[in-house]
Parts: sequence; structure tokens; C-alpha cells
Amino acid sequence: MLDTALGESQRMGTLIGDFLTLSKLEANTVRSQLESTSLQESLSLVLGSFKKRNLSQDLPQIIVDLPADLPLVQAEREGMAEIFSKLLDNACKFTPPEGKITISAQIYQQQTESASINSELSNMLEVIIKDTGRGIEANQLERVFQCFYQEENFLQRTIGGTGLGLAICRQIIQKLGGKIWAVSNGKNQGSEFHFTLPISA
Repeated sequence: MLDTALGESQRMGTLIGDFLTLSKLEANTVRSQLESTSLQESLSLVLGSFKKRNLSQDLPQIIVDLPADLPLVQAEREGMAEIFSKLLDNACKFTPPEGKITISAQIYQQQTESASINSELSNMLEVIIKDTGRGIEANQLERVFQCFYQEENFLQRTIGGTGLGLAICRQIIQKLGGKIWAVSNGKNQGSEFHFTLPISA
């Protein structure tokens, strides 16, 4: 009973914190100090903290597959930490302990007719967080970024979460000049969350 009460108290505290963060982002009152940032270093710090915070849980295997020559990105360190933390939380919630989460990155490429657009896109880095979890139906791929979205009511009861994590990620990434989207082949087919950030000049 006490554990349940403590869990609900912690969840409420997280919800309030996430709500305040999202409100500030939407009101554009968050001041960002952009700097050349190492994706590898940011991810390493987040993973260390993430694993300590979840010592009591049986987490899926987390694999980091980043190229050694990855360029720096123009971002804000706290924002980067928030993005990785929220996306890892989300992946772990919907991936069983025997599953796998892979984090990779590459220069963002997209087929366009305009060479100038291609040149602009080549200045973006694409990060992919792929899991082997429960997947997302095609008609829900955009809705998952809405505030308080839950695919099914039982997920909210059994898995928890505030329903604001992905909305916060989208706000931060858009303010940094990037974009975020989800890819999945459907239920029980795993999910991929892709986001882009500008490469530091």
C-alpha cells in the first residue's frame, strides 16, 4: 500500500514537472544557450544517470551504435539530456526486458528535387532510437506526440508515465531547428523514433 502511494506521489511530481516544462517551452520562455555539443558525451551522461535511476528495474538491452567520426551538433546540453532521457523512458516502457533498444546516428539524407535543399539537409544529423517493443499502428504515428496521449487506457494504468514526454521532445527539437517523427510496422513490430539536429559549423 505504501509503495503504491509513493509511486503515485512520484508520478504526480513528474507530471507537474513535465507540465511546467512544456508550458515554458510553448510560451517560449525557456532561454537556450546553444553550443557545439558532442552527441556521444551527452548520451553517455544520460545513460549513466538513466541506469542508476532504474537499478530496481529489469531493463531491455541498450546498444549504442554511433560512428566514431560523428560531427558535433549545435544544441543546448540540458535540452539534449531531456530528449535522450524522455525517449529512453518511452522505449523502455514499451519494450520487454528481453527486448533490445538501439541508438544510432547518421547524416540526415532525404530525396528531394532541389540541390539547394539537399545541401541544407546535409547539415543535419539524424538520431534513431529503435526498439523491439509493442509497436505503433500507422494511424497513431503522429498522435503519439500529442499531450497526454495514451494508445490504450490499460497502458496508462499498467505502465504509467505522464503522457507529456514526446510532446516535450518535439518542442525542444523544433526550437533547436530539427524535427522528430516515429516509424513502425504496426503492433508488436517495434518502433523507431527519429530526430534531427543541426550540425555545428
